[in-house]
Amino acid sequence: MSAKEAKEKGRVAYKAEKWEDAIHHFSASLTQEPSDAPCLALRSSAYQKLNNLEKALEDANGSIALNPEYARGHFRKACVYSVMKKSEMEIQAYETGLNNCPDDKSLQRGLEIARRVQTASSKASHAANTSMATLEAANSRSMKANSSKDISSFVTQTKWNLELQMRTLQSKLDLVKELGQMTANAKLDFLFNLILEDSGSSEAIALDKFQEALKTASSNLTFADGVKLALETVKAPSSGSDANLATTKLKRDEFQAYCHQLVTAMNTTVSDFSEFVVYQVKFVANIARDNSETEKDGGVAPSTMAGKKKNILNDPRMMALFVMFDKDADSTVDFKEVAIGLYKLSNNMEDSAKNAAALLLMMDQNDERVLTYETFARLIMSVAAASNLTFDELADQLTLALTDKSELSEEVMNEIIMVEENLEKIQQAQAANNERKKTMDALSYSRTQKLFDLWDANGDGSIDFQELLRGIRKYLKASHVSGNIVEAEKDALMIMGHDKDSNQSLDKEEFAYAMANYAESIQKPLHEVIDFMVVVGSKETSMVEEFEMTYSEMNNVTMNKGYQKSGFKRSSLGIIVDLGECDEDEEEEDDW
Repeated sequence: MSAKEAKEKGRVAYKAEKWEDAIHHFSASLTQEPSDAPCLALRSSAYQKLNNLEKALEDANGSIALNPEYARGHFRKACVYSVMKKSEMEIQAYETGLNNCPDDKSLQRGLEIARRVQTASSKASHAANTSMATLEAANSRSMKANSSKDISSFVTQTKWNLELQMRTLQSKLDLVKELGQMTANAKLDFLFNLILEDSGSSEAIALDKFQEALKTASSNLTFADGVKLALETVKAPSSGSDANLATTKLKRDEFQAYCHQLVTAMNTTVSDFSEFVVYQVKFVANIARDNSETEKDGGVAPSTMAGKKKNILNDPRMMALFVMFDKDADSTVDFKEVAIGLYKLSNNMEDSAKNAAALLLMMDQNDERVLTYETFARLIMSVAAASNLTFDELADQLTLALTDKSELSEEVMNEIIMVEENLEKIQQAQAANNERKKTMDALSYSRTQKLFDLWDANGDGSIDFQELLRGIRKYLKASHVSGNIVEAEKDALMIMGHDKDSNQSLDKEEFAYAMANYAESIQKPLHEVIDFMVVVGSKETSMVEEFEMTYSEMNNVTMNKGYQKSGFKRSSLGIIVDLGECDEDEEEEDDW
């Protein structure tokens, strides 16, 4: 087998998520062509899928050594460090890559994401988010105290308010401490991400809003005129005239350059300027905003107004709770994080762990074993209902509990581990039971056997990739699916992914389970899909029609241009769509 053929087999195995097979074929190709940098990068990716991070890093470094200007090698190295949770090394890998490949979009996007993740997971970010959450809760209790109908209620609410104010002050002191340990540029980076998070933007800060925030933050200070003069004097990168301020957006590098100019104009330091903005814009401006909203709503906290319907997903307090639960800042909440949060609320780990497991099983419909923000919000509302509390009351209690810095005992951690192991077993059993149910449902339908026989063209009792591709191709052509060569190969690869014994073919049970999942993925009833496939598969197809069906669209110039733009590549199997590893991990054309 030639190096090219081995690499092709590795590519197909990779697409079918057969990581061991992919590594085997890529290794065979590299034995013949050890200088193939793209092949090393691909094997690095396959090793990463198996969590063999040491080998993945070794191959990524090997790819870079062979060709420092090959962007994918640097990208793979950064991805490995990301999985290792080594954010500094990840950022360094992206920066080194961009030094060699300054125009590569994947490296640019990856670096931006890595920087934001690093900031979100930092102690400084945690302190900032905690301070805002406790401040929200303290304000809520203050307003409740002011609207109390008796002395007992006033005293209760005031005690809560004072406790939460103390936690707010402690979080602010924690933030001051963390900022003091950062370099000047790190502070600017932190500031950029903090403002970006508040603005809801994904990559740029609105210049006019930033300037307005600075003016507001300094309006009552003696040096307000100096700030105003600096803002009027300094022009932002690419901002042009003042008329363009409303539409000017500053990306990270532009924001930092602009801040450096402001620092010079204000005769201060980058460190002091960054901390000033954090203290004044992040805290003072938000307090003013909250007070303004409260006055507008008649002295009642916005989230507690009677009769005011508010989307809970957009509630800033729900967002703040999610951030506090999400200790590792990966934008999901896992069992351990839920269990610890509930424990700090109840001080009973046995009940908290069991409740966390039960809630996770109920909310985690897709067996992802983690909760996204939306499912987390549902979980919190379920806890509030079960506890007979309003959301605001539960949010106050959770905020106070989650800002408690006391360490968890070994006994508590052991209880979490034990329940987590049981949860894993339950979820595995549920997944196995679901697989059996789907398989039996498909096998019990007589036409599934008929479809299997129709697609098993050589009658060997199994369906290989070519047979599967031919059957799916017919189905999609009859369904009038546009671009169906691409769709057929994409679907065939997904279905072949159910090849449990890795023999490059599907037996009857594997085929039945695969078809059940395929019908589910295209959101159609299983029996309806199989019936249609049987009818289509039973039609006689002439050699001319078969040839035309397989190759006619491949020779269409217009469609070829579309494939090139989308990243599709020709191969011995036709046109294979680049599924990619994740949204930000798209393989380049020369990888395949």
